[in-house]
Amino acid sequence: MTFKNLAAALFFTTVLAPQAQALQQPEATPQPTTEITIYNQNLALIKKSQKLQMKQGVNEIVFDEVARQMRPESAFIFGDGVKILEQNYDYAGVNYMNMLNANIGRRVRTVYTNPATGENVFGRAILLAVDGITPVLKFDYGIETNFPGRVLFDNVPLGLNSTPVLKAKAETEAGGEKELHLAYLTSGFSWEANYVAKVNNADTLELIGRVSLNNSSGSAYDNVNVNLVAGDINTVTTFLQPRMLKRTMMNVMAADSMPYGAESAPVIAAPINLNGFYVYKIPQPTSLKDGQIKQVSFVNAPAVKYKKRGEIVSTLTFGKDKTSFKDVHPELLYNFANNKEDGLGMPLPKGKISFYDYDKSGALQFVGENLIDNKAEGQNLTLRLGKFFDIYAEAKVEDIQKFDERKYKKKPSDACITVETVNLYKIAYRITNKSSEPADIVLKQPMPSEAEVVTESLKSEEGENNERVWRFTVAAGTTSEVTASVQNKTERRDCGEGIIELH
Repeated sequence: MTFKNLAAALFFTTVLAPQAQALQQPEATPQPTTEITIYNQNLALIKKSQKLQMKQGVNEIVFDEVARQMRPESAFIFGDGVKILEQNYDYAGVNYMNMLNANIGRRVRTVYTNPATGENVFGRAILLAVDGITPVLKFDYGIETNFPGRVLFDNVPLGLNSTPVLKAKAETEAGGEKELHLAYLTSGFSWEANYVAKVNNADTLELIGRVSLNNSSGSAYDNVNVNLVAGDINTVTTFLQPRMLKRTMMNVMAADSMPYGAESAPVIAAPINLNGFYVYKIPQPTSLKDGQIKQVSFVNAPAVKYKKRGEIVSTLTFGKDKTSFKDVHPELLYNFANNKEDGLGMPLPKGKISFYDYDKSGALQFVGENLIDNKAEGQNLTLRLGKFFDIYAEAKVEDIQKFDERKYKKKPSDACITVETVNLYKIAYRITNKSSEPADIVLKQPMPSEAEVVTESLKSEEGENNERVWRFTVAAGTTSEVTASVQNKTERRDCGEGIIELH
């Protein structure tokens, strides 16, 4: 998608027509209001509104203090009964070089310090040219190309601004007060979610969520409304696709009229669904200074039900050899459901979660952290936070019995014989818990595609990718054993000079 197409999708009109009327300067009324919608990808949507007294015909309007990292091609201005004929992004800043260049050909004031007396000597000269930042000045006595003093300016020339501005020519058929809206994209903004989980007891934990807003845009914003969009917006070479951009802008604007949620909520209220994304509204105006990171609470769930367990993934295999493992410490997992019944139930944007639990003396300790992806309401969260120290497992294939075998050629012309063997594997797992508390254990055994469990001391369930899963509790200070027999078929090729194992 080209810039030309992107601009066409954003502007209501950019066609210029000859104007017979002189430009009319509208009378400004109340201070513009600003709203910032921040995405996760160094991107923000800025929306400003202002009311103007406009004359019939063509008016010049100005939106001042727009973002320094504004993407001009994404901007559009609109209002009822108003047609935008032209718009310009003026970003020329007020600095010494720009002031010199803007005053070429004009009479300026000069000053230098008399080295003998230390007094300032003022004068006037015509600024003929600028060599870098060195002025070429024409005084009454001649032309100075290396003036030892400074150039002074009486005012800021037209076209230079202390902050970038967006100017436009707007036409209206009827005069009067008009409300105009500006929307555009800018770089230099980002946000991320951070969570803290603190265990209350064996059944519930407290979950606190905060968002960190980062403004590195080069511009400061005071008393603005802030929204946060959770989800991965599609971009192409740092620019939104035009259809998605326009749809996102208009829908976020429409979201302004939607309720924030429960009035009593002291944090960011329930998010608003937006085309598969979620918009979180900060309920009170805030200020975002340039170079500032601001943290705002958006989740406060004091009693979320959870399950703590250890997970062991077995490395036993079912081939011709007996395999085993020992001294494997289970992974420490915390699991909870994102639903209202379990004390949560809201869309959770991706971020880092830090986990805290109490030790035997009652002291709060950090037990690990991890990242979570975007989680919709109803999804489960599984946090892997390390490994149990005082729980360990061992397992082995204790016996392999040949159950059946047949030999055949896959093709009549094949010189090799395929040997198909069905074996029965007797396996045993032992999990020892040396801690003072019982431990819930999930034991997972990856299985070949044609393998099946024939007997087992504890009923298993089907897991992912053809796994068998056993769930049980190991009492404190004890060892639990799970046994099973597994039937599996293997193949090998016998070519006379050697046997080739197939699986």
